[in-house]
Amino acid sequence: MPWVLHAGDNGTIDGQGSVWWNWFKRKTLDYTRPHLVELMNSTGVVISNLTFSNSPFWTIHPVYCSHVIVQNVTILAPLDSPNTDGINPDSSNDVCIEDCYISTGDDLIAIKSGWDEYGISFARPSTNIIIRRLIGHNRNGSGIAIGSEMSGGVSEVYAENLYFFDSSTAITIKTARGRGGYVRNIYILNVTLVGVDTAIRFDSTFSPHPDDFYDPNALPVIERITIKDVIGNNIKVAGLLEGIEGDTFHHVCLLNIALTVTSGSPWNCSYIQGYSAMVSPETCEPLKESIYPNHSSDCYHLSNHLRSSGNQNKGSWLHSW
Repeated sequence: MPWVLHAGDNGTIDGQGSVWWNWFKRKTLDYTRPHLVELMNSTGVVISNLTFSNSPFWTIHPVYCSHVIVQNVTILAPLDSPNTDGINPDSSNDVCIEDCYISTGDDLIAIKSGWDEYGISFARPSTNIIIRRLIGHNRNGSGIAIGSEMSGGVSEVYAENLYFFDSSTAITIKTARGRGGYVRNIYILNVTLVGVDTAIRFDSTFSPHPDDFYDPNALPVIERITIKDVIGNNIKVAGLLEGIEGDTFHHVCLLNIALTVTSGSPWNCSYIQGYSAMVSPETCEPLKESIYPNHSSDCYHLSNHLRSSGNQNKGSWLHSW
């Protein structure tokens, strides 16, 4: 479907999700809960100037879509509401999310691309994703998450000017054995955190599977992740960065990060390789600048394509499709 326009004048769409949340918590559902906005196989989508509240499940879910803009949107759900993700681009390309406020019970934004053998077989990645000027908080998810359904691949993600407060986690990559796929060429910068439990997390044990037919030997490739220019106050843990034994996450770069951390063990890393510079508190051994001084050249830097797209205004980017 080309050129779907879903723009409002600060109206509200209420999903009235409380009945669904109660059914889910009581385990009385025989099927999954609905998304509030589900777009499939659509091109040229604009969603703007609206408030979405109380989704039964994920709030805005573009799947197999291209050229999607979500702008000036507010998404609200109780902090204890289950799986009420804000915006989940799924096997979609050329997506811009900007100037949004999100407060939900799960991930504010989660980039996905299919689940285990089904995502590997369909092989449609999420790529060319821009996220900027996002404000929000949660208690059971992340500000920005990639995965855990990432089996079709996720690449070329650029996120900047993010503010997360009173939240569980700020930035997360979720994966596991059996996922396959890849996450690569991720660039996140200019992040402000206040009252966040974990600033950066790589969770390699996020292992719910759709059925028993997944391949446990399908290992994800996680590489070329750059996170820079992050400041944070009242942070419990700076980073929990867990790769997979026999499947090290490569070229993880942390640059110019200053966090006030309350934990005595600010970093916990395993099966990670990369580089860090100007990070406080001092990062874990596999990322220390003194250990791998030449790895700075391996850090992912913003591609010219994404830099150009990010600097265009909304109208010119829209008309360039």
